[in-house]
Formats: sequence, C-alpha cells, structure tokens
Amino acid sequence: MKVAIFDAFNGASGDMILASLIGVALREEDLRRVVQAFSLEIDFDVKEVMKRGIVAKRVEVREKYKERSFPEILELLERSDFDAEVKEDAKKIFEILARAEGAIHGRDYRSAKFHEVGSDDAIFDIVCSAIGIRKLLSLGYRIFANPIRLGGGFVKITHGTFPVPSPAVLEILRNSKLEVIFDGQGELLTPTATAILGYYCEGVFRYPLRIEKISYGAGRYETEVPNVLRLILGFSELTDSIAILETLVDDLSGEELGFALERLREINLDVFAIPVMGKKSRNATLIKIITKLENAEEMALKLMKETGSLGVRIIPVYHRMIADREIEEREVSIGDRKFKVKFKVSRALETKKPEFEDVAKIAKELDLPIFKVYRLLRCGDVNPKRE
Repeated sequence: MKVAIFDAFNGASGDMILASLIGVALREEDLRRVVQAFSLEIDFDVKEVMKRGIVAKRVEVREKYKERSFPEILELLERSDFDAEVKEDAKKIFEILARAEGAIHGRDYRSAKFHEVGSDDAIFDIVCSAIGIRKLLSLGYRIFANPIRLGGGFVKITHGTFPVPSPAVLEILRNSKLEVIFDGQGELLTPTATAILGYYCEGVFRYPLRIEKISYGAGRYETEVPNVLRLILGFSELTDSIAILETLVDDLSGEELGFALERLREINLDVFAIPVMGKKSRNATLIKIITKLENAEEMALKLMKETGSLGVRIIPVYHRMIADREIEEREVSIGDRKFKVKFKVSRALETKKPEFEDVAKIAKELDLPIFKVYRLLRCGDVNPKRE
C-alpha cells in the first residue's frame, strides 16, 4: 500500500501543506493557474529557506485582504474550470470551515461569513492543496497524519483574542480523525490546515513503513523546534495484531449454537466452528474467533456468556499480514437487467470479489444458481443464457 503521511510535529498551516506538496504532487505552474483561474489579488514566491538547519520550501503570499461568504466561495469554485474532483474537494473543505463557524456562533452554516479563511490566500491554499493531494490519491496513495502539535497561549482573530487552539480548530478536530498534542507556543495549527487535513486524512498510520521520499514545507514562524511540516511518502505491507479465541462446547443444540455464532460474528473479525470429538468421545464443537488483540478479553467474556463455556483460550498473534482492500459499488448488467453490486477490491493483489448478499439477491431474482452469478460477475459476462 502506498502511503502519504503529513507529519505536523510543529503544527501546520495551509501554506505549509501547499509548500510540502511542491515537487511531489504540485508544480509552480499549478499555483499560477489557480491565481489566474480565480483572478486572485495575490502575488506569491516559492523559495527555499533554512529552518533550524532544515532546507524547506516556503510559499510567500502577498494579498489584499478580502472577506467572502460561504455561498460566494461556492459560486466562485463552481464557475472555475478545474477537475470535478478538485472542485468538490475544495467545496467540502470550505463546508467544514463553514460548519465550524456556524456551530461556534449558533448560526446556519450556509450563510456563514468567512473572515480570515474567506480571503484570497485561503482560497489559494485550499485549491492548490486539493490539486496536490488529489494527484497523490490518483497515484494510489492513502493519506494519513501523525499527531499534530497545537501550540499554546492566545491568538488575535477578527472576533477578539482567543486561546490556542482557536474555537474553529477545536470544532473541526471534533469531527475529524486527527489526533493532536497540546504543546508548544503560538498558533501552530490553523483552521485552514485543520480543515484540509481533517478532510483527507484517515487518521494516524500505525503500521511498519518503508520510507521512499520526504518533502518539507516551511511556515512563517521562527521557533525553537523547526517550523516545518514533513510530508512522508512510503510503502507499507498492511499488518496488525490480533488474537485467536478458542473454546470447546458439547451441550448446545444446533439452533443454540447457530444463534450464538451469529451474535459473535456481528462484533468480531471472523467466527467459525469445527466439529470435533471431545471428552468421553462426545460430539463437540470447537469455536474459534479472530478478534482485535486489544478486544481479546472482552470478546472472551462475550464468548463465555453466549455459549455457557467456563473457559476460553486466548492466543495472541502479533503479526498478521492483510491485503489492502476497499469496497466499491458498481452497476452491472446481466441480460437486460441492471443491478448494484458491492465488490471487495484489492488493488495490490489485482483482485475483486462481489459481496455474497448482493450475489444471492441477483440469483434469487433471476432464478439462477449462485455459482453462475459469481462466475458472470467475475468474468464480466453480462448476457447469461438460462439452461
């Protein structure tokens, strides 16, 4: 799996995200195109600067301050000729900012009036970042963020002096998968950066990583810790830690056992039962559960409650390799009928597998054997003949 990690060990701002993408997924021509497309009243320079001994790219922007409302920005984005995905991403990021404003001030977010984040440089930062990150996504990267340092003290904004992190940053964080650290001085994480990272990042990456490339984006501050944002590109074989739970039962009817297994399947990675011969040559069933390692004791207790077992073996498995996978819904044609089918797709293994429930539904509706429907969906035959 290809991985891109934003490592905001000393905070992040919109211009730092943008700068970290230059040379990786953005060119200076992309930045100029954004300025021209929106007729932004800004000038910018891309420079290499030194931050506590680290060479980093810095995007210096000079602008005329301007306020815009959320509907004005949506209209501006809609009129642009950028790719639909970039426009949609930028709209969603501004919506995150608008919802935060609305929640803080107790107003309808759709009429939110942006102050700092409605200015030309915020539009520049968000659209350019969307172009760069969307390029990474198109190359197969998944986006993550390490825990972000927030800063401390107070910051002056349009509404007055507020503690760091600002109310907008906290509100955006509340609805994201980002993790943060309350440490440092000054406003290290801005609302614009929080919205960008909150929109794209899946959370903290916690698996082994082979690092392939590093890019640094510099901020405007001079701090004891280098004021840079690291963008780390790498590759990871997906692994995690699980536990296998085992118990033997010999006093449940088939109906009772089936009910217990269904209840356990709802809350674990997998559950299966194996017929065995138990004590005194009695027919018995070995129940095995695969669950997350951190949930092992809770699930062992649940297993005992559901089956009446008096003991459960917990076998830790500290390294399990799992294929990169995602769920895609596709419309397929079989004969003259169209169906929506969910596929489990692994791009690394170049495999796709239709979900059983969708296949079973098609088999019933077309009165076909289920194995034929599987074959049609896997092979792409869309005109089956009934025999």
